[in-house]
Amino acid sequence: MTNQPVTLVKPDVPMVPSPRVSRLSWLEWKQTTLDLLHLPDLGAVEASVTKDALTGFDNASADLFVADQLRSDLERAAEALADRVTGDPALLTALLPAGAPTSMPDRARAFLAAFGQRAFRRPLQASELDSFVALFQQAPDQFPGVDPFTAGVRLSLQMFLQSPHFLYRTELQAGTGTIALTDYEVASKLSYALTNTMPDDTLFAAAAAGALHDADAVKAQAERLLALPTGVAGLDHFNFQVLKLGNYEGITRDSTAFPEFSAKAPAAMQEEALRFARYIFAQGFGVREIYTKPVAFVNAALAPLYGLQGTFGDDFTQIDLDPNQRAGLLTQTGFLNLYANGNDPDSIHRGVFINDRVLCLKLPPPSANATPLPPEDATLTNRQAIEAHTGTCGLGCHTTFINPAGFAFEGFDAVGKYRTTDRGRTIDSSGSYPFNEPAGPSDWSSDPTQWPSATASHTGAIDFSDQISKSSQASYCYTSQWFNYINRRAPSQPELPLLGYYAARSRAAAISARQLVLELVTSKGFLSRIDEAP
Repeated sequence: MTNQPVTLVKPDVPMVPSPRVSRLSWLEWKQTTLDLLHLPDLGAVEASVTKDALTGFDNASADLFVADQLRSDLERAAEALADRVTGDPALLTALLPAGAPTSMPDRARAFLAAFGQRAFRRPLQASELDSFVALFQQAPDQFPGVDPFTAGVRLSLQMFLQSPHFLYRTELQAGTGTIALTDYEVASKLSYALTNTMPDDTLFAAAAAGALHDADAVKAQAERLLALPTGVAGLDHFNFQVLKLGNYEGITRDSTAFPEFSAKAPAAMQEEALRFARYIFAQGFGVREIYTKPVAFVNAALAPLYGLQGTFGDDFTQIDLDPNQRAGLLTQTGFLNLYANGNDPDSIHRGVFINDRVLCLKLPPPSANATPLPPEDATLTNRQAIEAHTGTCGLGCHTTFINPAGFAFEGFDAVGKYRTTDRGRTIDSSGSYPFNEPAGPSDWSSDPTQWPSATASHTGAIDFSDQISKSSQASYCYTSQWFNYINRRAPSQPELPLLGYYAARSRAAAISARQLVLELVTSKGFLSRIDEAP
């Protein structure tokens, strides 16, 4: 793998059109509803609203729309939540602005102005407020026998919770050319990018004061949000999706073959992966440390899989692992347990995961003629069995990309325990992988799939993880994943030089994961927009 010099001068990339209207994801809808209504939970309503069936990030604008079923679900949810809030005096009182007037008309207008600003994430226009006041006044006819003010709130909540201005995040500021987002648009975009929910009171106050006009002010707010529990949850949600942590819930193992694997292990593996990602973020580390730091977060369910001695409880303890055996994310128990073939590690799908999620190499789908691996053969190691099977039906992708990546982790069995032999034979974890590497500075401005191939040989997991950590491909992949998540869309061709710039800095260990996020949310492309050409 070559170490070509790269320019670290930030390119001034042209603005590209981006979604001006983006529906809240299911998670964003849930968290926003909880915060808007000051509820501890949604009760039965949560399960009644159809979740999004997506293949990429759950906040991808292009994949979020309101089909008939979801529309019906949201209507019923709005009615149920309005009934719940107005049926509880404490919840109802919590929605009223401090110092609200006592007279019915003035009290209604004050409530609608205050609640509407939070629901729409911007102040209501005068015509909107008038329309809601008129609706409020009609409520007693809709709910006879109910206190008129309570009835007005109930009907208003139903309307607010079904409004497109609540269900969608919008960028509607008029203008031509490059249009700076309004302070309220910035507040909303920033909050959903980092916390998956509506702006908090501090961010709303900054927007109201016109204090989100420049990148430094936005950066200060971003740093504040990242330190909040909602910011930590936002980081977790990003990593949960990138690392496929939801799949951990289905991990099971033969208790006879692996007595050290407990029913609590899958949940513990999820938590370990999230804690490790938080650790990387908080310590100011970047891509290199993700794949090389010999640190784990271990409890009683995971300690036996790491071969650790001592007493562990349900709480997690940060452990420094043997650097000669483990290094970084790919040698932790979660990834190593994610795929198994019977009692053997599933090296093929370990390799597919690395190509897909670590290096962002999109492999073609399996051949229609592909067949499952044959039953275990005591005369063959796991690697030998896979090579014999894929040597005839899996040339190309298997022999070049999948197998070398997966075989690097043959030193870990199906529950992630370190091993030096397989069926009495010495483990062979060696191989070579063709990383895409830029030949020179100009290549950083192009699609990484067009970069030249630079094959590097490795001896096993430690060596291969180190090569991944120093590769341009892994840095570019991580950068593009964050760009996609924060902007709710994949980067377009004109933006590739900017991604290349960040990836080059990442590869040079000149930017941490945290710094990358902060720079993305303070970029010109995040804080402004242009319209589609007429």
